Amino acid sequence: MRHLRLAHSAACLLALTALISGCATGGAAPATVAVPAAQQSEAAGDGWGQHTARMERRDGFVPLWIAPDGGKLHLELPADSTRILMHVKQATGLGSNPIGIDRGATAGAQVVRFQRVGDRMLVIFENQRYRTSLSDTLHQRTIREAFPVSTVASLPILSTRNGRALVDVTDFVMRDWTNVTRTLARGQQGNYSVARDRSMLSGQYTRNFPRNTEIGVNMTYATTGNPGRTVSQIVPDGSAFTLRQHISLLPLPDDSYRPRRADSRVGYFGVSYKDFGTPLQESLDQRFIARHRLQRANPSDPNSPIVNPITYYVDPGIPEPLLSATIEGATFWSQAFDQAGLRGGFRVEVLPDSVDPMDARYNIVQWINRNERGWSIGGSLGDPRTGEILKGMARMDTHRNRTAYNLYAGLKGAQPSPGDTAFVLGRVRQVTAHEIGHTLGLAHNYIASTYGRGSLMDYPTFGVRLTNGEIDLSNAYDVGPGAFDVWAIRWGYGIFPEAAEQDSLNAIIREGLQKGWLFLSDSDARPEYASDPRTNLWDDGTNAAEYFQNRMSVRRVAIDRFGLRNLREGEPVALLQERFSPVYLMHRFAIGSLARAVGGMEYSFAMVGDGQTATRPVPAAEQRRALGMLMTALAPQELAIPDTLITLFAPRPYGYQAVEEMFGTQARPSFDELGAARTAAQMVVDAVLQRERAARLVLAASRESGALSLGETMDALLEATWRASRPSASRMAAIQRTTQRAVADALMRLAADTSAMPDVRALVDFRLASLATEASRRAGSGDEMTRAHWASIQRDINSWLTDRTLPALGATLEAPLGEPFGSDDEAWTTHDGAGYW
Repeated sequence: MRHLRLAHSAACLLALTALISGCATGGAAPATVAVPAAQQSEAAGDGWGQHTARMERRDGFVPLWIAPDGGKLHLELPADSTRILMHVKQATGLGSNPIGIDRGATAGAQVVRFQRVGDRMLVIFENQRYRTSLSDTLHQRTIREAFPVSTVASLPILSTRNGRALVDVTDFVMRDWTNVTRTLARGQQGNYSVARDRSMLSGQYTRNFPRNTEIGVNMTYATTGNPGRTVSQIVPDGSAFTLRQHISLLPLPDDSYRPRRADSRVGYFGVSYKDFGTPLQESLDQRFIARHRLQRANPSDPNSPIVNPITYYVDPGIPEPLLSATIEGATFWSQAFDQAGLRGGFRVEVLPDSVDPMDARYNIVQWINRNERGWSIGGSLGDPRTGEILKGMARMDTHRNRTAYNLYAGLKGAQPSPGDTAFVLGRVRQVTAHEIGHTLGLAHNYIASTYGRGSLMDYPTFGVRLTNGEIDLSNAYDVGPGAFDVWAIRWGYGIFPEAAEQDSLNAIIREGLQKGWLFLSDSDARPEYASDPRTNLWDDGTNAAEYFQNRMSVRRVAIDRFGLRNLREGEPVALLQERFSPVYLMHRFAIGSLARAVGGMEYSFAMVGDGQTATRPVPAAEQRRALGMLMTALAPQELAIPDTLITLFAPRPYGYQAVEEMFGTQARPSFDELGAARTAAQMVVDAVLQRERAARLVLAASRESGALSLGETMDALLEATWRASRPSASRMAAIQRTTQRAVADALMRLAADTSAMPDVRALVDFRLASLATEASRRAGSGDEMTRAHWASIQRDINSWLTDRTLPALGATLEAPLGEPFGSDDEAWTTHDGAGYW
């Protein structure tokens, strides 16, 4: 998930130093640099022993020498050049979700060439983004000389013997490869730098094995300025703190792995590059999926056993019963592989106590503690050349379990019951499976809920319904993989004879499309301008209207019954506020989904010949139905909070900090009911009047008679707010004023939006002129508050129409955190650390 603030792509490391040209790229064999004979024949006792005195040699993939005090590290490398893989990880974390420096975060995978030049060993990151599939050496030269590599270090060669070079890599491994300093600066946490006098190699975590070399470095970061507030809250002394960075060195995987071309209808992360050797009729851009290597004893026999099962190891530090739930969730993928015809292809074990989770040989599910609630994340490290995943790393946030409990307590009450634990554990299973899915290469699939909880890669919202008037959570979470998951594993991991592979993959695609197993992902669900109502981050229903009605009906019952029953004996009454906000706003995702039907367009990632419909406008009748349903959420009775609750919403007790699940207030220390109502109302209004959505309404009306128009949409908002009957109760009238103001402000902001379509701005301006007249008329009657309300709206509209300057509109209070997972752009545009798209 999402997905990650420390999730750097390969580009993060490529930008570290100056570039040089003329070196081989794209995996081409490097030119050997001539080494003077005198240097090649240096005697074994002339320097080697001197430089390794009092150091411990650890044999393995790359033999290393480590000083007892951790101040020096030397590697034994081939004396001329060699190519290996380098993976970088953050072994320990800062413990803050907003900052994003997590235990277990991945920070880059590079193909590294160590190349000797005189008495120095250059460290070169090869450029995998530009390649050629042609064997012509002159053509290959055009690629090498067009796109540079990155030479990131020049290391001293201390001595040579028997074709080996002793290289001092101390400065290299103590570099801030995980970009901690940049992350802190970006988060306004201070200007930190690596304190070398307080940084050292970790002998405990620097280990060597036949196929991997593991290097742990304790990195101390210090600042002479003022540390940021978050850092100061977490570490004992904000001026300095120590983290462990981990570097893995691995051999380049052999050529027996066959990369699989990506297909956008299935949904895998992957590697992409430009191949300048492709025929003119084909795209330069080549895409291959990210996946683990899986092999049968006999690839031609579908019943032949898997010889290298993918094994995931669960962090033994997870407490029970959460550990058992995590293991169970991980085994959902064992079921998926078995059902996909790859029996025994996926296994789950508990990580042995003696194993370092950063060891490149182990796929890991880690427990991530933070100061505040955060995201669970699935990432991986692999081979940037092919997309082969070599190490999956899932990071499971611990706070979300308590968030899940608060949601249960807000809906069902906090009295001890087996149901609350079952609810939390159900979510643990689902999220564990979801994040492991990312580490297997699978992207989010936000349309899978339209075919009945079809995928673990959809966000796992809870199922809730009313049964005989009671809130029923008995079917909150499903168990096991969805149909899409099994299908995607068959396509991505299926093992076929090479000659029959493409035909087999095409047949799997046809089968899935015939069964309606669609795929749409983050760029289709997260943007405010998203148009397909079937694609939503957090839903549980076959269509947007059903989901909205479900959430609204449950919300009404939950609010009506909310009170002291939602706290445990001995809890402060003030804690009700943080349990109430997710109940009050439990329809927030349903609003977004339903609003997409307005000016909506369904679409698919269709390909020529697959029979899919590329685009389909949402029928006008369905759009009008969705718009009408949204308007019901603006009714004062839907936004009101019972008086009995207002009297219970006390200020935070001494020693209790405010939490992100609470509403803000403009009436401190009192709870701000009108602020909460405005926040909920603005969700509806802003979703309906979203800039691109308004443009689609204008376009539809120009093409099709009877289409829902922008004018009709604005009329619906005005009828539900400005022109609705004024409630007799002063409290309800005050809530209605918040909705009226929300509509006025949204219209002015849309008119002032220079990125909006000109026809949109013109029509909104035209309507605002008439609304100013209406507001002026209404300001002449009613009580003082009513007259002031309309006079203020008239003045603001006239200010815009006259001066073309947007007035200082009233600020809507920021909604309490309620999203189930991260939604920032970084979290969904780059797969965590592997250099995948």
